[in-house]
Amino acid sequence: KYYKQNFHADSVFIPYGAEMKPVPGSEWLDRFDLKPREYVLFVGRLVPENCAHVLIEAFRGVKTDKKLVIVGDASYADEYISSLKESAGPNVIFTGYQFGDSYRQLSMNAYIFAVPTVVGGTHPVIVEALAAGNCVVFSDHSPNLETVGDAGVSFSAQKGAADLRANLQMLIDDPELVAGYRDKAAQRAREYFDWEVVTDQYEDLCKKLVGRK
Repeated sequence: KYYKQNFHADSVFIPYGAEMKPVPGSEWLDRFDLKPREYVLFVGRLVPENCAHVLIEAFRGVKTDKKLVIVGDASYADEYISSLKESAGPNVIFTGYQFGDSYRQLSMNAYIFAVPTVVGGTHPVIVEALAAGNCVVFSDHSPNLETVGDAGVSFSAQKGAADLRANLQMLIDDPELVAGYRDKAAQRAREYFDWEVVTDQYEDLCKKLVGRK
């Protein structure tokens, strides 16, 4: 839209790709005293615009024995992170940064993957959550809506924690609904974000560029 309005030029959109291979065993779940499908997962930098505070506030009112796992950190947001930990209940676990096997194992065993962020474009963490076959709950920030489509549940960023809480409770109370969204997420990842699909688009673009006079 920006290039069309300002330069009268069309653009080619090619998405990120994602591949989430299963990690055998339960090493990383055990490390944080977690059980498969018994936690809600957040992954991201712990800065205000990613809205972990909204998720913690929402989760505080959810009736469940499941845990909330916060994966991430930020070296320049000590005050904000301290406020998150102060407001979190005993069923909220902060793991710090996790990469590689630990990140994949935590992601692929979550019950719900929550993305409350209200800024940015296509978030790789959402693409990877879909590829992991997660039931994704996300804010209705327009790039999030475009990325997830009908393969997840959106909540109103304007209504904030109250609307997020209602959606979390709905999904926690309905495992069959969650299973259906997992299937939709995996299918959407295969259709739009598989690396073979993505690289084919790059190849087509390069061929078109080479063919220009």
